[in-house]
Amino acid sequence: MRKALFLAAAICVGAASPLFAMGGGGMAGGGMGGYGGGGMRSSIGSDDYATAVRLIHHEKYADSIPYLNRALQLRPNSADILNYLGYTHRMLGDYPGSLDFYQRALARDPDHKGAHEYLGELYLKMHQLASARAQLDELTRLCPGGCDEKEVLTKAITDYQVAAAAPAAPVQATPASATPAGDTGSSSQPAPATGSSTSQ
Repeated sequence: MRKALFLAAAICVGAASPLFAMGGGGMAGGGMGGYGGGGMRSSIGSDDYATAVRLIHHEKYADSIPYLNRALQLRPNSADILNYLGYTHRMLGDYPGSLDFYQRALARDPDHKGAHEYLGELYLKMHQLASARAQLDELTRLCPGGCDEKEVLTKAITDYQVAAAAPAAPVQATPASATPAGDTGSSSQPAPATGSSTSQ
């Protein structure tokens, strides 16, 4: 009974967050990301997966990875688990590791909408706009009528382009009057802060 309540809570938590609109049989698909449909192969594996999902929801990405790794040992072909591993590694700044997991997820399920969205977001982090657009093209193919993953990646690309087009903030030059008279320090030294000129 307790286990059933825990799994139901994990599903409810996932459904309440856009993070879990994963596509490809993820939380939004009604299954436990690779465990639904065909039944659970192992209660331990499903518990690990549910625990990982809960930790990810609370942004405890590093803590979720051991649970995902254990779940993956039982379900090595689960695109959902691989996708979450890609997500957690991306959120921790491990872009090469993240890229590997997303590519492995898509090798197992080429139509995994969540993996296409997250891979596109990773490409933006890596400043590879053309590659991100290619993932958006895949989502356009998969979602001709639109889907959450396509909308999220479209917005991320738009935001990236706006930020890239924005002029850089001007660097404030130190006014010549801020340098004390008679200062013979090199020009690369910063001028003393206002009010810091004391007797030497």
